[in-house]
Amino acid sequence: MNDATLNGDIRAALREAIALLHAARVDAPTTTARLLLAHVLDKPKEWLIAHGEAQLDAAARQRFGALLQRVAAHEPLAYVLGHREFYGLDLIVDRRVLIPRPETEMLVELALDELRRGAGLGSAGFSVLDVGTGSGAIPIAIAKHAPNARILATDISRDALAVARLNAERHAVADRITFLAADLLDGIAALPPILTANLPYVTREEIEGLPPEIQAHEPRVALDGGADGLELVRRLLAQIAARLDAPACASALRAAFLEIGAAQGPAALAAARAYLPRARSAIRKDLAGLDRVLVVRFYDCDE
Repeated sequence: MNDATLNGDIRAALREAIALLHAARVDAPTTTARLLLAHVLDKPKEWLIAHGEAQLDAAARQRFGALLQRVAAHEPLAYVLGHREFYGLDLIVDRRVLIPRPETEMLVELALDELRRGAGLGSAGFSVLDVGTGSGAIPIAIAKHAPNARILATDISRDALAVARLNAERHAVADRITFLAADLLDGIAALPPILTANLPYVTREEIEGLPPEIQAHEPRVALDGGADGLELVRRLLAQIAARLDAPACASALRAAFLEIGAAQGPAALAAARAYLPRARSAIRKDLAGLDRVLVVRFYDCDE
């Protein structure tokens, strides 16, 4: 299909678009076609249903056809639209960043719970450190719901940090989030009370079996967790341990929340207990009952 084959009214154009996406084996072709056309027309999806007889001009048909071809080629819908919702926030996303997933919202909830208990809000420094921030979804969501929190967010990718800064400015929290190019905790001596991390945790073997939307388009550096998916998680745990053992207790860290894969709970828990034997470690399950977050709680230095 190209723009010339799209019929002139909304109802007919959607019918043809849905058929194209269905033939290309795109998930949820009806919803996807409506989202794309709503994006082109800058209207809500519901408007399309109520105005099916409305005519599409040539420019709209051309743009709709171009976007359809990208999705039919299995480019992620979020990249085609240029945004994705996360924790009620509309975030800019493109090929420089991993697309935020709903399950990652659990990290935001856990961090906000800690902040509500007062962790970090009384200190002059940062309240939260987000490691591997990507699009900035986690720190921005935290900042929007904890207006007194100051957050440090790191990522090894400067391209990802550029997107994160755009999102922070978009949601008016750029003054409370400091973005830093760093490999995990490199260059960070003292840790704040709360640490969050959604690090790459897909195994190399699993990457080869991922849908083309993910495997061919999302940045591999944001997916590849090594042979067993926990390579970066273990490195982060080791770096945390080194800072906790620093002279004069250089860390104020009270809790760390690390997202993991659904099959990684036992191995992640074993790693946490090996690197941080004096901490209290546990696995939190998501709403689907799957292992989702490694929770590590720390004692004060003098305990």
